[in-house]
Amino acid sequence: LIHEVSMEMSKASVRKAAEKRDFLIVQAVQALDDLDKTLNLFAGRIREWYGLHFPELTRLINNHEAYAKLVHSLGKRENFSEKNLSKHGLPRGKISQVVKAAQTSMGADLRDVDIEQIQTLCAQYLNLHGARRKIEKYLEDIMEEEAPNISALTGPILGARLIALAGGLENMAKMPSSTIQVLGAEKALFRSLTTGARPPKHGVLFQHALVHGSKRSMRGRISRALAGKIAIAARTDAFSGSYVADQLKKDLMRKVEEIKKKGSKQKTSRKAWKRGKARRKARKQK
Repeated sequence: LIHEVSMEMSKASVRKAAEKRDFLIVQAVQALDDLDKTLNLFAGRIREWYGLHFPELTRLINNHEAYAKLVHSLGKRENFSEKNLSKHGLPRGKISQVVKAAQTSMGADLRDVDIEQIQTLCAQYLNLHGARRKIEKYLEDIMEEEAPNISALTGPILGARLIALAGGLENMAKMPSSTIQVLGAEKALFRSLTTGARPPKHGVLFQHALVHGSKRSMRGRISRALAGKIAIAARTDAFSGSYVADQLKKDLMRKVEEIKKKGSKQKTSRKAWKRGKARRKARKQK
């Protein structure tokens, strides 16, 4: 009886742990990463395969999804006319370039059965793109439900990636801001500890607009301030459930403005010091 009760209690504990919604966030993020890898492989194969028939199209259409749609819809390069291309929303200048390239292409003439195989691959690629958009929308909804403060502060995709790297929302809530700052840069951190190299200033936080949109000299301080606010948001989402993202955003923007002002003043003082040094050197030479 004791054994049976213990087994039932263990099953209930495992079920309760597996029902945590933040684990779904981790799986969704990993699914997005897997889809991105697969889509990149498919895109490269489609471009290389269809490039045998119409190599000029590769440099004219940079977007992989637009390229796959054109190949899947039109097939042979003879079908790349102004009328057909206009249905896909291409600008006029690009349409004229594609039409001219199709008329003077140096690609090989493929059979219909060859083009059909390429179009089949394009159809699978487009289906995967649709699945990725659905998972991304699902991820945005679940982040809004489970971690609204993190989602509002970092954006749903970046916030979900941080939770996945931390191993769950509760684990992230227990982390110090210095650890959150370098999530995603573990290899660089361990390399700095073993070899004495400079430690990383940020991990996946570089994807945030405030960090990658700032000057290189300020990114470390801005990512540190951002990590501090994310740590507060994670603890609020995990243990409190209240919404404090608006106040955190205001405090963060005020801190970023202070960092930028101090950075510009330091740059000015450094320039003045260099000018003074040059003047002193010139006097000594006289």
